[in-house]
This record gives sequence, C-alpha cells and structure tokens, in this order.
Amino acid sequence: MLREYEFTLITKAEIADADRAKVFEKYENLLYQDGGELLKRDDWGVKKLSFPINKKFRGHYMHWDFVNTKPENLKEAERLLRIDEHVMRYLLVRTNDKCDVAKRREELAKQVSQRQMQDN
Repeated sequence: MLREYEFTLITKAEIADADRAKVFEKYENLLYQDGGELLKRDDWGVKKLSFPINKKFRGHYMHWDFVNTKPENLKEAERLLRIDEHVMRYLLVRTNDKCDVAKRREELAKQVSQRQMQDN
C-alpha cells in the first residue's frame, strides 16, 4: 500500500506556455520518481485569485492526485517550490495512508464521468 497525496500548484499567469510546461514537468518528475504513480492530473487553467499575491490577480492552476513511496522526494519538491520564481502558491496534502492504486483509479474515473454527465 502506498500513501496518496493531492498537490495543487499555482504559477504566474503571464509566463509562456513552454516555461509553464517545464515547471509542471519538473515537479511531476520529482514526485513520481522512486515508484510514485500519477492517479489524476487536472489543468484548471488561468483563474482569478481570491486575493492578490505579490500584486498579481490571476494564476494558472494545476492539480494532481498521486501516490508516492519516498517522503524525501516530497521534501525536496517543497524546498524547490519555495524558491521557484514562477510558483505563486502550492498545497501538498496527504489524503490517504493506505491507498489501493487500482481501486482509487476506478473511483477517480467514476468522478470524471459523473462530472461530464452533469456538464452535458
């Protein structure tokens, strides 16, 4: 059994798409190394912030659900997030200590299909 986490990252809205993709890829690679697995990735896009952060009113949101085996990878990711100039805010939360990856993927797939049905 692996630990499940949710990770939400807000980058500056005005950075180029190529730079934003590099930022997202950098943290994905760090979180998934040593046996980590992606469960779900949601690009929420550019949204208005609840309150200004460093005089910025918009940010690009990305959200991941993943399982990870090494806490050291998470500590390194948090260290890098604090000093990354493109990152405005982040939130990393452990949601489950014993995650069955196959069952969790099924649950997330059901949630996605229910949202799609509601949108139509």
